[in-house]
Amino acid sequence: MTNIGNNLERDWAQLGVLYNCEPSRATPDLERLLLETARQCSGNERLLPLITTWVVAYGLFIARHRLKRIVVEELEQDSQPVLGLLIETAVELGATRDLLIVPQVCRPLPYPRPLYNNQQEHPLLEGVARRNASALSQRWGVWTPKVTLKADAIRPVRWLLRENPVLRERIIRKGDLRASILETLRLDIPSATAASESAIARLSGATRTAVRKALAALKLEGAVTVRKSPDNDRDHPVTLDETLREAS
Repeated sequence: MTNIGNNLERDWAQLGVLYNCEPSRATPDLERLLLETARQCSGNERLLPLITTWVVAYGLFIARHRLKRIVVEELEQDSQPVLGLLIETAVELGATRDLLIVPQVCRPLPYPRPLYNNQQEHPLLEGVARRNASALSQRWGVWTPKVTLKADAIRPVRWLLRENPVLRERIIRKGDLRASILETLRLDIPSATAASESAIARLSGATRTAVRKALAALKLEGAVTVRKSPDNDRDHPVTLDETLREAS
């Protein structure tokens, strides 16, 4: 995993955004990269249109249940409206509507202001930002104009998968709960083994019923092993298959 935050542009370059820099050469944790993007948007006016474009093109790579869970656990309230705006804007412009489970846990800013730092401290610029703000950004409390997509700034999917083969498991499952379970085991649990199905439910942010259904499919796909426990015939340890434990 890359050290997200030290060089956000290099991490997005690794995922196919055409920044003028060397890619990070390791596949970043996509969900945490989105959180860090929300944190840094106010200081970088290029981020929102570029990453919105990426999400429109490749939103099905996002493990959306895992993203929802780490937003609740890790994203500061001041940054939540930025992520909510980014995801809802992407959906308006063509991204999968399944991503809307993420803005559900984001809170709008209670005291609206311009999104960008350079407009927040100047009354004239603040007024311009307010007048030009899109309806969606007004609702989230972070004023910015409507996003214009930058399709020519995103590499094709063939390049993305060639340089980041670990992402293939995500897109095969279209970012659904199975993808979140696999990425939770791979990225959030050092041993790649969850103590129980209940633990998987907590970490993936889904119900036990939904997790059991997803685990049944993953077992048939050969992606996980659910081991029997002599002390518990209902809740079993879950282990990621060795072939999927590729370092990111």
